[in-house]
Amino acid sequence: MSFIFMVFHWPEPDKRQALAQSMREMGKGLAGTAGCVGVEPPYFTEEGDCLVGISKWVSKDAFFASGITLRPSDEVIPGETRPRARYLLQEAEAVSGSNGPRGSRAPGP
Repeated sequence: MSFIFMVFHWPEPDKRQALAQSMREMGKGLAGTAGCVGVEPPYFTEEGDCLVGISKWVSKDAFFASGITLRPSDEVIPGETRPRARYLLQEAEAVSGSNGPRGSRAPGP
């Protein structure tokens, strides 16, 4: 089974590059973590106002065993303009039932 954690950040314009660098550094740290398959570099959306982080794990359990904690879903982090959107994604083949999971949106870090 594969698991992906995807997070959308909306940084203040003057904080975009610093946040992207922070995400790169976090990715380097996670890369050696047990159960982490890989961490993508941060991606800007076409409009440039949103940074997307993606990490791939062997399982949801491995992700949470890494020590990452999710912050409240309505929290606006200093330097960001709105709450982060977080998604916990499981490989479609691994999801039981014909309609897939419900409520796959994460409460957030």
